Amino acid sequence: MMIDLGLDAANNMIATFDFSVLDLNHFHLNWQPFASNAQQFNQDVTKDLAGGWNNFIKTGQVWALLIGVILGYLFKSITSF
Repeated sequence: MMIDLGLDAANNMIATFDFSVLDLNHFHLNWQPFASNAQQFNQDVTKDLAGGWNNFIKTGQVWALLIGVILGYLFKSITSF
């Protein structure tokens, strides 16, 4: 019953809303900087991700992450009652 009343009220508000009061003409954006940046974007994202992952493995940071997760879990287990 309460849900029906809520849905009826929402439908009534949507049906009776005057969309002509929305004036979107005050948004004046200069699209030129966005267009010029989009044309200059030339980057291989998957290559960057692969390089970052390889560096993460090569430098041993993966072991620091695993040790930190394990020690954090143990610390949480010891200190929570």
